[in-house]
Amino acid sequence: MKQKSKLFISIIALSIGLISVFTVWSISEIKISYDEPQEALLAENEDAILIPAYVTEDKALFYFITDSNNIGAAKINKGLFGWKSDYQVWNEPIGTISDEKFNGYQKYGDEIIFGLMENGEELTVMADDIPANKINLKGSLYDESIEMELENVYLWYFESDNLSQINELSLINQNTNEELDTHLYEN
Repeated sequence: MKQKSKLFISIIALSIGLISVFTVWSISEIKISYDEPQEALLAENEDAILIPAYVTEDKALFYFITDSNNIGAAKINKGLFGWKSDYQVWNEPIGTISDEKFNGYQKYGDEIIFGLMENGEELTVMADDIPANKINLKGSLYDESIEMELENVYLWYFESDNLSQINELSLINQNTNEELDTHLYEN
């Protein structure tokens, strides 16, 4: 009988401990979770200018420009208590593709390559043989694009589970299919 009492008390103590840990974890998760994905990103940098790439039921990808004109990326995931930002990357302004030459790009982990280009209606970046997605900043940023002199600038990005399989990035003229520049992709 005494053995059963000790077991019962141990189970109750363990249960109380687990409930306490879950309660503390839940409270901390609730504090960093938001109703909308953009709220999670703006909570980390309220002055960021957001450029949405996509929002699904449980994940979102945003690019953003900070007040110092740095461009970055952030993935936001929907968890048990709402939307949370995974992590953000941003650098000093990267070179914009102009004059039909690559002038740099950024990476978001091993999942995303992104950069800026002028004349995005005429040019396409290819990752091997796959075209990158493009976002017209004038359409996404409205008045900010004029203020920041981004009227004819597009953000291009390529997302994949395994970017290490990419060999090269090519800049293609969409009208003529001419390859204007090639850049070996460095992992």
